[in-house]
Amino acid sequence: MAKKPTTRNRASLEAVLRRLNPNVPAGQTGEAIPRIPRDSTALPQIRAHLGADPFAKMLLTGHIGVGKSTELLHLAREMEANRWVIQCSVASTLGVHNVNTFSLLVVLLEASIRSWVERLGDMPRGLVEGLADLVRRLVVEEKRPAKPGLLLQGKGKLPSFLALQILEGKEWPRIVSTGRGLLNVYCEILQRLALRSVSVEQAGALDPSPLALSCELILKELENEAGKPVLLVIDDLDKCRSDEARDDVFLNRAMAWLRLPCGIVSTMPLDALFSSRGGELDGVWFDVQVLDPLAVPPAEGGTVDDPALQPYLGILRSVGAEEVFSALQCRRLANASSGLPRTFVSACSACVAYAVEADEIHVRDYHVDLVLRDIADRWRGRLNDSDYQALIDVLDSEGSNVPRAISLLRDGILVHDRIAPPERKFRLASWAEPLVEAYRRRMLRKQSTPS
Repeated sequence: MAKKPTTRNRASLEAVLRRLNPNVPAGQTGEAIPRIPRDSTALPQIRAHLGADPFAKMLLTGHIGVGKSTELLHLAREMEANRWVIQCSVASTLGVHNVNTFSLLVVLLEASIRSWVERLGDMPRGLVEGLADLVRRLVVEEKRPAKPGLLLQGKGKLPSFLALQILEGKEWPRIVSTGRGLLNVYCEILQRLALRSVSVEQAGALDPSPLALSCELILKELENEAGKPVLLVIDDLDKCRSDEARDDVFLNRAMAWLRLPCGIVSTMPLDALFSSRGGELDGVWFDVQVLDPLAVPPAEGGTVDDPALQPYLGILRSVGAEEVFSALQCRRLANASSGLPRTFVSACSACVAYAVEADEIHVRDYHVDLVLRDIADRWRGRLNDSDYQALIDVLDSEGSNVPRAISLLRDGILVHDRIAPPERKFRLASWAEPLVEAYRRRMLRKQSTPS
């Protein structure tokens, strides 16, 4: 006889549901899922390079949801003893859909000023004045519109790109004489860029040199003040979906941040490696590392001791969900996740939500069925015949036609997996396999049917 749900059981399920948050990097807070050790050489390589060269500039790539944010958080905490670490989240400050070299430098400059002010106190007056002078160069004199600007230390107006509606409608001029005041200005600039008071095209067309010089100036002074090298850890750039913005940031104007006097570890879109310009990255960046997906257990068969299943069981145990899911349910969800921890956590969260809604004491098999169906249905209507054909071309050619399926690689439908030979191997996300097989059968029927 099935156990009757109780208030205690429901509270337990709701507690598990709160901790199964796929949007919080593992280990970020006490409530978050603990970090799982990864069998990957990516982060050890990055740590080794930073140890040898404090100014090394490196990229970390991999599928969205594979665990890059978690690994960068872990790296930042490890490096804090010997580095002045500044963590930048592009998604939470600017928005990845607003990224270009100009706006990225605003993010880095704002984060650097904030790091100084909040951890070291106010900035020296001379440094504030120097940064103010550089900001005035954002637009050449003859292009400056006659609009109200910003007074810094009483030295005149600051029209620059602020005049392009960045600070329009405000009561200006404002006097800025402290680091906190300068931080407030850049916070507002960043907010206006994020809200597109200036279009991405307008901001992208502006000369980033003054911002780059500002970053160089404050980072040099910050290293002297802190007494150790600075390390910028930049997250969320891997979510950039614009090919133009991606090439602008990582190739065309990459020197704007490659010149900075600090170490840099940043995420990068995985599809950049396989784009038409992917080969140029090796000549521009110090190193590019790929964080691979977890091993994927088969949906059926095997035992609870299956090594491929252990990381997923570990996630459930870490949030007290070992009695909420059976080992078989965990195996099915792990298989559907394609080795991406965030996808697995999201699927588990959806299963628990179904169980809470149904007043069950644990997840039922039909809850897992519903979640797996939801994942497939979400994409069934988005994929067209050209998408299916692009996937088949990549799989049949063992990866030589990847540029045709760049967007599918970006979305995790096509999975880059180097764990099994050959070195560059691609496979379908588990939930996509029946969709592609259905397309193959449909094409075979179409070819065998007389016109």
